[in-house]
Amino acid sequence: MAKLDVSKATLDQKKEILKLAAETRRFEIERFWGRSIFFWGFIAAAFVAYGQLYSQQRDGLPFVVSCFGLVCSVAWTLANRGGKYWQEAWEGKVEAVERDVLGAPLFSNPEPLQCKGPWGAARFSVSKLTIALSDFTVLVWIALGLKVAPWPTLSAIEWYFLIASVVTLVYVILLLVLGRSSQR
Repeated sequence: MAKLDVSKATLDQKKEILKLAAETRRFEIERFWGRSIFFWGFIAAAFVAYGQLYSQQRDGLPFVVSCFGLVCSVAWTLANRGGKYWQEAWEGKVEAVERDVLGAPLFSNPEPLQCKGPWGAARFSVSKLTIALSDFTVLVWIALGLKVAPWPTLSAIEWYFLIASVVTLVYVILLLVLGRSSQR
């Protein structure tokens, strides 16, 4: 990502850049959480459905639900990474002008930590932790899907397991390949 060149901007222009960049960064953080709640609704519903179907020993349906949960979780982890990218992009724009406008690096200067024991503050990235959780959720869905998948034999393979497996795999690959933002 190229750094914002503000060398020819006036102080008033830099003030506007800082205001817009700080507002947009805040908006990106808000949207990050909104998207997580959206995906968690689908993922939670899939977990409940999986548990119900598994306890009722409904052949095939828990596997289909695990495929849905996997796709939702992959989309969530990719959306988290996209949100983190844009948050960092706007942070870079803030950093490019904050010293000129504010006289100090207010937004990009980390505060010193005060040691307050095991329950005190720590420098963890909330968005990185969310990305890690969404990655773990992907792994959980893979494990749940493998648990209920009928391991094919040469004599009997149920068509819906094969279709669900192929569609899920193709869809996850499409999310990974086509879900990227275009570079300008």
